[in-house]
Amino acid sequence: MNKTNAYTDVKNIFIDGGVFDYVNLDKSAIAYDKLVQTLKKPLKIILFFGRPGIGKTFLLQKIYNDLKGKGGIIFFPRPFFDEKEFVKSLYEELFMETSPNFSGYDEFLSIVSKRLDKDAPPISVLIDEAQLYPDDLIEKIRLMADSRRFKFLFTIHKTEKEDILAKDYFTTRIWETIELYHLSLGEVQTYIEKKLLYHNKFEHLNLFKNCHYKLIMQLTQGNLRNTNKLMYKVFEILEYYDENKPSRLSSRAINKKYIEMAALSLGMIHNA
Repeated sequence: MNKTNAYTDVKNIFIDGGVFDYVNLDKSAIAYDKLVQTLKKPLKIILFFGRPGIGKTFLLQKIYNDLKGKGGIIFFPRPFFDEKEFVKSLYEELFMETSPNFSGYDEFLSIVSKRLDKDAPPISVLIDEAQLYPDDLIEKIRLMADSRRFKFLFTIHKTEKEDILAKDYFTTRIWETIELYHLSLGEVQTYIEKKLLYHNKFEHLNLFKNCHYKLIMQLTQGNLRNTNKLMYKVFEILEYYDENKPSRLSSRAINKKYIEMAALSLGMIHNA
């Protein structure tokens, strides 16, 4: 009978987008508070942006989960490319029933305006990956915001090659912008430690010292997604050695070479 591997379960807590527990970090806590407070304001369009992989979607998901019990909030984590599909999904999320076959935006807004209480606050719609939406659909969404029945929070990637903020439909329409930044060294350490603690993996905390966290920060540049990928790969390597060459492992702090091996496997560093 094979013995239980000590590293099999722990690697899975770092699956990005899988088994994920929200970890409250300094920058994400600040962004969370700003977003929640901004959603309370009488604004029509809000922009939330940051580099890819720093946790914007996870933050949106937490906001949605925290506020949905009060009603008046919808979250679209995946982009839409067609106006009819967007208004159909918006209607079904709004009224929790099968949508009529709308001809388009005008018919949708006419029906929604009749069904919603005219004195009710606007519905907050959180839109992830907004940079992937076609321009004509973004324009229809802007018109929905002008109706005061909805307010929209656009979440976009801030990239080096394309400054999405320069697009006309963002620069001329956004009422407030909020940026989420990469993790600091201290936040990377806090993130890893809290992930382990949340899953009662106390025995693995002593595997990592300051020098390991500095290396992880250097390799990931504070990118949350890359941190998850790197940690998963590190524990996968430890899992292999535990099964096949257990004498190579120590109960004390791990050798930095395992982190470097994981980074090499992921293409974060390259052979000289």
